[in-house]
Amino acid sequence: MTTPPTAPQPQDQAAGQAAPQLDGAAYDVLRDRLAAQAGELARRAEALDARRTEAFGSTAPAATGTLTLRTAHPARAADLAALGDVLLFGVRDLPDTVTAGGGPAVGDVFSLHARDGSPLPEDAVPGLLGDPAFRTEFAALHRYYRRARLLRLRRSGQKLLAVFRTGERATDLRVLRWSVAADGSVAFLDARGERDTREPAPGGAGVEWTPATRDDHVLGRHPYVAVAEGVGVSTVGGHLTVTTGEDATPAHREPVAEPLQSLADADLAHARVGPLVLLRVRPYKEEEWRHLVVHTPTGAVHRLDASDGAFRRLPDDQGVVHPGGMFLADGTGKNFEDRTGTALEFDRELRSPLGEDVLYAYHAHGLAPGLLLSYNMLRKELAAPLRCTGWARHEDGTLAVLRADDGGEPTRVHPVQLWRTPYVADTRAAAYGGEGPLARVGNPDLVRALGACLSLARTAGGATLPTTAVYRALRDDCAAVLDRHPWLGDPELGALHEPLERVRETAGQIIDEFQHVTDLTRQAAQALDEAADEAAALVRRVRGEAPKSADGWVASLTALRRAHGRILATKELRYADPGRADRLAEELGEETAAAARRAVSHLARPDAFAAHHQDAARLTEEAEALATAAEAAPLTRALDEHTERLTTVSEVVAGIDISDATVRTGILEAVAEVLGAVNRARATLAARRRALAETEGRAEFGAGLALLAQATTAALAAADTPESCAGQLAALLLRVEDLESRFAAQDTFLDELAARREEIHEAFTTRGQTLADARARHTQRLADSADRILVSLTRRLAALPDQEAVTAFLATDPMAAKVTRTIEALREADDPVRAEELAGRLKAARQEAARALRDRADLYADGGRTVRLGRHRFAVTTRPAELTLVPDGDTLAFALSGTDYRSPVTDPEFAATRPYWEQTLPSESAELYRAEHLAARLLTDHGAEALATADLPALVRAAAEAAPEEGYERGVHDHDTVRILRALLPLHQSAGLLRFPAAERAAAQLFWAHHTTADTRAGLARRARSLARARAAFGPTGAEDELRAELADALAASGTPGTEGVDIGLAAAYLYEELADGRPGFVTGGAARALLEKFRRTAGPAYDEDLAALGPGSLPAAHQLVTAWLTAATTASGDTTEPGDLAEAAATELCPGLDRYEGDAPLTATAEGLLGDHPRIHHRTLTLRLDAFLARTRHFTTRTLPGFRAYQARRAALVAAERDRLRLDQHRTGVLTSFVRNRLIDEVYLPLIGDNLAKQLGAAGAARRTDHSGLLLLLSPPGYGKTTLMEYVADRLGLLRVRVDGPAIGHRVTSLDPAEAPDATARQEIEKINFALAAGSNTLLHIDDIQHLSPELLSKFIPLCDAQRRVDGVQDGRARSYDLRGKRFAICMTGNPYTESGHLFRVPDMLANRADVWNLGDVLTGKEDAFAQSFVENALTSHPDLAPLAGRDRADLDLFLRLARGDASARPDHLRTPCPPAERERATAVLRHLLAARETVLAVNAAYIASAAQADETRTEPPFRLQGSYRNMNRIAERISPVMDEAELAALLDDHYRAEAQTLTGGAEANLLKLAALRGRLTEEQAARWEQVCAAYVRHQAIGGADGDQLGRAVAALGLLADRLAAVEGAIRGGGS
Repeated sequence: MTTPPTAPQPQDQAAGQAAPQLDGAAYDVLRDRLAAQAGELARRAEALDARRTEAFGSTAPAATGTLTLRTAHPARAADLAALGDVLLFGVRDLPDTVTAGGGPAVGDVFSLHARDGSPLPEDAVPGLLGDPAFRTEFAALHRYYRRARLLRLRRSGQKLLAVFRTGERATDLRVLRWSVAADGSVAFLDARGERDTREPAPGGAGVEWTPATRDDHVLGRHPYVAVAEGVGVSTVGGHLTVTTGEDATPAHREPVAEPLQSLADADLAHARVGPLVLLRVRPYKEEEWRHLVVHTPTGAVHRLDASDGAFRRLPDDQGVVHPGGMFLADGTGKNFEDRTGTALEFDRELRSPLGEDVLYAYHAHGLAPGLLLSYNMLRKELAAPLRCTGWARHEDGTLAVLRADDGGEPTRVHPVQLWRTPYVADTRAAAYGGEGPLARVGNPDLVRALGACLSLARTAGGATLPTTAVYRALRDDCAAVLDRHPWLGDPELGALHEPLERVRETAGQIIDEFQHVTDLTRQAAQALDEAADEAAALVRRVRGEAPKSADGWVASLTALRRAHGRILATKELRYADPGRADRLAEELGEETAAAARRAVSHLARPDAFAAHHQDAARLTEEAEALATAAEAAPLTRALDEHTERLTTVSEVVAGIDISDATVRTGILEAVAEVLGAVNRARATLAARRRALAETEGRAEFGAGLALLAQATTAALAAADTPESCAGQLAALLLRVEDLESRFAAQDTFLDELAARREEIHEAFTTRGQTLADARARHTQRLADSADRILVSLTRRLAALPDQEAVTAFLATDPMAAKVTRTIEALREADDPVRAEELAGRLKAARQEAARALRDRADLYADGGRTVRLGRHRFAVTTRPAELTLVPDGDTLAFALSGTDYRSPVTDPEFAATRPYWEQTLPSESAELYRAEHLAARLLTDHGAEALATADLPALVRAAAEAAPEEGYERGVHDHDTVRILRALLPLHQSAGLLRFPAAERAAAQLFWAHHTTADTRAGLARRARSLARARAAFGPTGAEDELRAELADALAASGTPGTEGVDIGLAAAYLYEELADGRPGFVTGGAARALLEKFRRTAGPAYDEDLAALGPGSLPAAHQLVTAWLTAATTASGDTTEPGDLAEAAATELCPGLDRYEGDAPLTATAEGLLGDHPRIHHRTLTLRLDAFLARTRHFTTRTLPGFRAYQARRAALVAAERDRLRLDQHRTGVLTSFVRNRLIDEVYLPLIGDNLAKQLGAAGAARRTDHSGLLLLLSPPGYGKTTLMEYVADRLGLLRVRVDGPAIGHRVTSLDPAEAPDATARQEIEKINFALAAGSNTLLHIDDIQHLSPELLSKFIPLCDAQRRVDGVQDGRARSYDLRGKRFAICMTGNPYTESGHLFRVPDMLANRADVWNLGDVLTGKEDAFAQSFVENALTSHPDLAPLAGRDRADLDLFLRLARGDASARPDHLRTPCPPAERERATAVLRHLLAARETVLAVNAAYIASAAQADETRTEPPFRLQGSYRNMNRIAERISPVMDEAELAALLDDHYRAEAQTLTGGAEANLLKLAALRGRLTEEQAARWEQVCAAYVRHQAIGGADGDQLGRAVAALGLLADRLAAVEGAIRGGGS
């Protein structure tokens, strides 16, 4: 139980009752904290108010004296009016002697008095009482209205009104009026001023009443009218009730005159004034309105007695005022004991010029006195009311007040009380002079803010009943005050925002704590309700139905006890109601005791346990009758349940308070007898189960093994991933373990299970490895595919014109979608590493596209052909450097496009591919047009018959699209292929076997006639015809190809003459077709026949004789003879004969015994209207001869194409090997995703680099230099992006960037000969230097980290800085002089001021004098802001909340920085790209911390640069090597959280640099102490230690340092001693003088 807190507890507004108490410790701490903060707020506000009062002045209303006004006749005072320093006094109720006759004179009713009360003549104010027109109207008024009486004098604007009552009714009025000018002059107007009296009262704001309608009625058991803020009003049931919140209990209740009235009978309206709800209610049959006010935060209701028109809003909705008092927004109020003001109405309002006080004037309708109420806005106080008959205000703020006479007798003496007030006229208000902070704010705003602060302090200090609504309103009001008065944060005005912020935060914590307590209280109450409901249900059941057995009674008692325990357990819950829990527990305990007594009566009966004995006997019989061991399980459970029930009975009986011990003993003995019977049944069951298990074990084991085998097979089928293999294996091994545990007593079974275990393990291990290998191959293919797509995607993104095009491309392009699908596929394949890598590369491509677009807009010109770096423009190489093979003399050489690099190919095998060096496509050569190749492929694949009926354009287009590597242009080569096919198909259909070339036909005929026997010819012919019939019946078979191959082999081996240059395969194909045709003989072409016919006519007998003389066995000689004769004859005749026709004619002569048939089909056609270009095409016409066409295309397909493919593969292999040797992928530029082209780069770095590159590369345009020279040397500490910057410049210029790693070379290398390098790594870097020099044009040689290089090696590059631009090196083992004059070649070196050993690094003077040297870590004059901002810009991509800003317009980033700095003129709606408020707030918070961290980083950077510039001999403190670079800033940015405070940010910086210090080679302590000094965070102990460190360092350096030799150190020590002695001598002499 917790001790109740002593502080007042918040109350639940919704319930209208006190809420559960908060935890004492928590609430007391919060309440005390809030009180202290309220006190601090009040103290600061009062201090500022004192300063305000001193500056502006303040006057509280106070009585200063009285004066007496005398009249000539007894009368009652009516009113006063001030005209300058003159008082106009009016009276009424004059004696009848004065009013008789012609009525009173003007002087009887009005009189003029000075400020001291002395009378003045009537004409003292011209135009007032002496005006003739006025006197006429005055006389007429009293002549016509004998009972006319002066009611009051009233100033209305520039008018003065004298209101007379002329009758009994309040509306019987006559008004005389004057005009009062600004200079004080008065002129009478007329007697018709009644309208002026009906004008709205000047000043102030009344309340606006909202009538209730039937829509506001809430019907039900307790009907009411719902008004604002959950307030309900009802007049039914005889009472006027007001409810607040959800609680139906009335917060206010008072009787009504008519109890029998409905909800709609009453008149009801409400008004809102801040947190107050005013109610105006007139119940049924009542004349008067009732007024109430509801304070919504507390739910308090108060009665207000006033008329409708009397309620006025206090300024700034501080509350409401009325003649009877006031009620403030904080729930406090003030009522006057005097109730005479309830019938008054508002007259006017006066505000002091200083804005602190407000005067409310009320008057009565009749002759009753009025009322003056003065309210102070700052103190929220209402002064004591002034009841008066009339009053007047002088311009200096003095009030003259006529005391109320309260119905006394008329008198001649009328006392007037004088009051000093702050209500001076505007013309008399003193103006505050000066330019201080108070003057800037102004007194009215000061008053409003201080009043709000003091009110909040009173509320927070406990002036108002604490409720959640009060604390919520307190929190919201604090925020509203801070928003309304931004100057509260001004330190010169007391920094009131600090206690206000703390009060707001604490109020929010109290609300959170109260909500937490409310939730816990509700949970505790709910738990207790559930326990109580359960207990009530049990009690009803036990009362209504008595159990029939002992088990039933035990179960009921057990349930009751558990319910009792659950109720008591709720007391342990926090914020539970222990009193209610104790009451419920006590009631349930009584019910449990009554049930226990009834249970004992039942259990004491002799037959109480008869059912248990019967159950035990039945179980024993069932155990003896068991047929299988499995049937024992239900019996075992039944026996366990019986035993448990009997044990419970024993425990319950033992716990019941039984007065008769014999009854308890009897019950327990009965239980023991039943338990014995159960034990006998259990023993019987155990014996029977052992006997059955012995016989069933062997069968059960066999079944288990069979199930295990089935499960193994199913698991192998289900294991489709390596993980599922492991899971399935584990499950199966568990089954094996189960079998082992079940049969642990049988060694034979265990041995067999061990063997099965090994088999299962081996099977699943193998399966898992196979699946893992398959998954790895699958993921590798996916990743490789995505890699290729990303390369193309990046290239295409770089060419898009704007950001919208980039976004549209990424959203719609199928390649981008494929990459996204590949990423998801890799995730599904459980390869998240590659998936994230691809996702990062895709994001990087998108960012690089956006970066390139910005660069294109800001830097590029001439359509992207030139780029601007500062004031220079440079040509851009848009095509990347590619390694190719180009002609070089009589061989080919490797060439890097865009550069001068050339390296001859020295591979001897590559020379064999020379015939293909000029061929560029696999489908075309000098002898064959690519459309011919496509036509021949279609003929081969589909056949002439199928093509004759096919849709040739569609078929050709599909074939061309299926072979993109063959270079078919859509609309050109497909068109030409169709034309060629249409020319060839008619020839093919009619030519028959003439489609085979004549030379091949001739070779086949010679072979058949002279190199085969009759049996062989018969067998071959039979086989060919049979296969042809099989083809006709069932389609092509492989046996046909086998027979063709057999014929080709025989033909090749036969030595048949005339086969030189003949396609043996084509000749064999012809022979097979000739044999399969079934037609006797061989075809002979018309050209061969014509040639023979003409030859025979001219040859003569000598030819026949010579041929016959050779004999039958000399075929080669005969072939030579016939060929010679035919050639000579055709030559002599001048005829043009194809070589094939000549060969066929010779074969015909040599094979006279062959059967022949003539073939006269045409073989030549022309394809016209071709669109392509080829040497064989003349005037868009291509002549085709069918047999030659088929021969050429066959030769191309079988010989040329494979050779070209082999050439391409060898060429690709050579290029790839050379690319790897040159490591070209390392030289390809690419901008890092973290690179940000910030303002410093644009304004400083790029112009500096541009100036240097203009000398090295030459700028574009007419100003281009031809005398190239120079070198760019960039120095800075690590982490400033030197390497990244040069990579960016090279990428944007399209240069080949060769980066040389200085640490890999080291200090020992002094030559550019790779052979002299000490190791392979250094050799590789020297080779890269020679490669860059050999590349020459369009190359940037970037030597990085030169502090690791020897001065001798650096000196090698001095000639490059001069105009000669020549340097000597070694390439491929040969000395070479690189001449770079006129070449587009640049060299850049970057380094760190410190070497790797921590010593200062110095560039050789000869090199430094010729180079442009810039330190990126230093600040250039006039660029301090850009340098500082670059730290923030470079860190954007390191924080997820800032990363989107890197892609925004720079103006947006500048606006975010202004917001982070608190610039009041920065407005979020000026962002060019809108940003959600939540993201904007987080980004601004991170930037705010980043700007704070930047100050430390900049200080560290400046100290590092300064330290690096010092010589060791002149140092007065140890070298400072901590770095403040971009890299440090990025690492800090990664760890910044938006919710950090200053202390947490300081701790983050401490941790970062403490970790950095541990990596230094030495001096970690000194560097950390120096860092603390830079940050101004040195403690006294650290400051003392820092002095010791510096002194020790100076002393150590003075004696030669650690590196000096012993002699030098000794000499230095002696010199130091001499200096000290000289100093002592000087001091002594100075003292003596």
